[in-house]
Amino acid sequence: MKETLWRHLFLFLLISGLLLFIVTAFSGGISDPDTWWHLAAGKYIVQTRSVPHADPFSWTVAGKPWVTHEWLAEVLLYLAYAAGQFWGVLSFLLAVASVLFLLYWRLLTTAKGPFFVAALVLLITGEMLYPFLELRPQVFSYVLCVAFLYLLHCYEQGKNRLFLLPLLTALWANNHGSFFLGPALLLLYTCCGLVPLRHEKLVNRRLDKMALARLLLVLALCVAAAALTPNGGKLLVYPFSTIGASEMMDNIQEWLSPDFHNPYNQLFLVYYLGTFLLLLLTPQRIRLFDLVLFLLCGAAAFTHARFIAYALLVNGLLWANYYRPALRWKTQLKGAVKYALLPALLALYAVILAGRMPPQDPVDYRFADPQEYPVKALAYLKEHPLKGKMLNYYGWGGYLIWNRAGEKVFIDGRADVYLPKVFDDYRRITHLAPEAPALLEAYGIDYVFMPAAAALVQALRFSPDWETYYADQTAVILVKKKGGASRAR
Repeated sequence: MKETLWRHLFLFLLISGLLLFIVTAFSGGISDPDTWWHLAAGKYIVQTRSVPHADPFSWTVAGKPWVTHEWLAEVLLYLAYAAGQFWGVLSFLLAVASVLFLLYWRLLTTAKGPFFVAALVLLITGEMLYPFLELRPQVFSYVLCVAFLYLLHCYEQGKNRLFLLPLLTALWANNHGSFFLGPALLLLYTCCGLVPLRHEKLVNRRLDKMALARLLLVLALCVAAAALTPNGGKLLVYPFSTIGASEMMDNIQEWLSPDFHNPYNQLFLVYYLGTFLLLLLTPQRIRLFDLVLFLLCGAAAFTHARFIAYALLVNGLLWANYYRPALRWKTQLKGAVKYALLPALLALYAVILAGRMPPQDPVDYRFADPQEYPVKALAYLKEHPLKGKMLNYYGWGGYLIWNRAGEKVFIDGRADVYLPKVFDDYRRITHLAPEAPALLEAYGIDYVFMPAAAALVQALRFSPDWETYYADQTAVILVKKKGGASRAR
């Protein structure tokens, strides 16, 4: 076969392997706690045919304004579930990931570097992205970020497709709150274009007045397009109000700085420093836009772990653009090796999938790791229901919303909805602050649904006012005596 055909085959096998890696990540069921309430939100929107602007899921902030900025992705996620339960939502994720990998490959190959470098970058980036490729709307933001970078590169090469950017911004704004990153990329590109630079290490092409006016017009259209959502102009300030919420920034794991005791974060640090060395040592001149983008993404990733994914995408692009190995690898395969490659890899993929096949249950309370989620406790509650005001664990809120339809939660993963009072009160109660007993009384808590190891559980077990209703190694349900939770019949 021709070499081009074999390269296409290799790319197919490479992307198939990355998708397989995503599939095997669900061998224990759904692990992301936000997936559940996203599904519930999508179900609510589909069934009511309206986007909620007030909280419908909790009893603590019922009716409080809620900016449902991910509504479109949530609808698509729920429709995928309705079509095929777990395999429907997994197929949905794999389809989005496939678009991401193909578009990213297209971006990598614009550098016209060696084929094996682009393939290796795609493999490394795809493998490192897997913790972020979850069943949640955030996956759309990675696709749209790459699309913005690709269209800006096209413009740099004289292909003006800027008219697509406002359309992509509107799509992004209806899927995820990170939509501001798109206009931010355009603004960064425009600002860099104001700086004439020709240095032995850095280079930058200054924009003429016509190009500058065109970019500023497109930027204005992008900002206006971000308001084309059910939330209107409120969405324009939503991301900044979220980032400015110190309670959330200081207590939600994905908003914290990366923990470098974690091997994954150590690997990311090595990758980032390696990219930094690449930029120092490459004989090629570095575009100012590339350098500033690398530094900004690094600063964001080292400040908030959730931005590591964007830094990975940028790092990979820089390797494709600036790494030119002295050795020339031969990509041609000979003889029987060519014809054995496809069946051998497919057989390997089949063995891996057989060993780490996801559960066949539908997406309900059983589709989760019983050591992380209260699977057995929830099964018991279904047989022996409780009624009353529940205080639940933050990480289980979405799980309970999806699997206990009609029962309101105290709190869930939508931290912005519960700020500042309920979120702060939850922390004070669960951290056994001096005012915790008074807060339990003030909220009128009838029963507590918490992890077995929670400090609050240990404290209430010694209280004469509380009794254990259910307990296993993962979860404990405690009921308040004397007029507490009622046992539904």
